[in-house]
Amino acid sequence: MSSQERREFIRTTSAKSYRRRALSSRVFTALLVIALLIAFVPLASILQNVVGHGIRYITWHFLTTSQQLPSITNTNGIGGIGNALAGTAVVDLIAVLISIPTAIVLAMAMFEIKGRWVVAVRTAMETFIGLPSIVFGVFTYVSLVVTTHQYHAYFGSLALCFIMIPVMTINALAALQSVPDTLIEAGLSLGLRPSRVMLHIILPAARARVFTGVFLAFSRAVGETAPILFVIGASTLPGFNPSGQATTLPTLMWSYLIGAYPSQREACWGIALVLMVTVLFFNVLSRIFVARTQRS
Repeated sequence: MSSQERREFIRTTSAKSYRRRALSSRVFTALLVIALLIAFVPLASILQNVVGHGIRYITWHFLTTSQQLPSITNTNGIGGIGNALAGTAVVDLIAVLISIPTAIVLAMAMFEIKGRWVVAVRTAMETFIGLPSIVFGVFTYVSLVVTTHQYHAYFGSLALCFIMIPVMTINALAALQSVPDTLIEAGLSLGLRPSRVMLHIILPAARARVFTGVFLAFSRAVGETAPILFVIGASTLPGFNPSGQATTLPTLMWSYLIGAYPSQREACWGIALVLMVTVLFFNVLSRIFVARTQRS
């Protein structure tokens, strides 16, 4: 075979291979678009229903007044969600204040200390992430409510910590492990103690991803019903006392869903819209924080 024939053979083979790869690429792209559309249809349906039914409830009166019980003479007298907003703020804020330092300390310990127990702890954390949230609610109920015979808002915070701490810890550990070894070695070569390297080099470098995990964990916990349904009781008055009973947005939605009046079930659309906007806000906030941190 002459050199010209070899070149022609290579050119023909390459053209066939390119056409085959181009066809495969178009097929896979089409399949991805179809899968995206299949996933988008139910999502768009949910958004359309929640926004369409719930937007009429987003009023100042609905957001600030407390929950009321309808009566036969006034079946639409359900009040608002002011008490649920206050209860949600108390329960979730306490859970965040407990979970953030606990998760960061656990992540630092798992990063610095090598051993089999670290693998066991990480496995336990990942298992906790996959457990149904009602398991934590039952555990908290048996451990605290049955023991004390009382309902408190901070019991719900402790139940949410079982959800938030594993998510924050795994994300914080991944953030610490993503820091380049050259930064760590540079700090150690300057004579810094490992603790100072962690506090002044590793943590600042991983700050963006750590707080991303915090926002993601909070976004998941804010809409949880099962962990707190059994342990916080109920309150129709807005209050910020963590040792008292409380009503949160998810538990109020649950009580309205099983209520006897259609007006209560209709109001669930408004509560769902408030929860959806809250979760969207914290997800957008996390992306803005990450983008600004990486830019700086």
